[in-house]
Amino acid sequence: MHTTEELTGEAFEYRVGSEAVAAGEVMPSIAVDDRLGIVMADPADGLRAGNFLLACVTAFYDRLRERDEEFFEYPDYYTVQATPDPADYLEFDVWPDHKNLSVPAEPEAILRAINDRAITVLLVPDGPTARPALADVTRRSAERRIESCYAYAPDGELADADGAFSIDVPRDPAGTWYRETVDLIGTGADRVEIDGTYVTQRFREIDLEAALARLPTGEGT
Repeated sequence: MHTTEELTGEAFEYRVGSEAVAAGEVMPSIAVDDRLGIVMADPADGLRAGNFLLACVTAFYDRLRERDEEFFEYPDYYTVQATPDPADYLEFDVWPDHKNLSVPAEPEAILRAINDRAITVLLVPDGPTARPALADVTRRSAERRIESCYAYAPDGELADADGAFSIDVPRDPAGTWYRETVDLIGTGADRVEIDGTYVTQRFREIDLEAALARLPTGEGT
């Protein structure tokens, strides 16, 4: 819960192209009971989604402050990692560590894990798409619950920049959390780009079908 002591919503900057925009123009409206899920084909992928995660974590704590000055709570945010050895994203307040999930690299298994955690905001890695083999009951559960979806770029470049936006978060303190997570994972330093005083990452909102088409399949991972 260290982020609540070092970040507030005012620390983040949002841009579409070179134009600064309000958070509400590009980000979901986070409520205390929202549940975020970040899908990863590789444990280090989530480093490229860190700014979005931090923005949502900060919004969660800001909502709690509106309710009570004293609290000890963590958001119900999860990493869904298609690997037998999931990375720990504790530095981004994904805690306790059971919220870092290990799942098979199969769309059906990944979506079941997402549904089981009642995810409302979903992030998926951008890249090649496929027509995933999903059970109808699994798909309908996702349709019923997931409210918004976003693509992030594990390699730093979105496949389609149309409608993309950037999130900037101050290098101090976020740079420390990125570096400590890289140390925990043992790889992924190339996923962290710190430019001057900010860490900058890009995202774009997509619909649920586009998100499902980007669930890892294990091919090439």
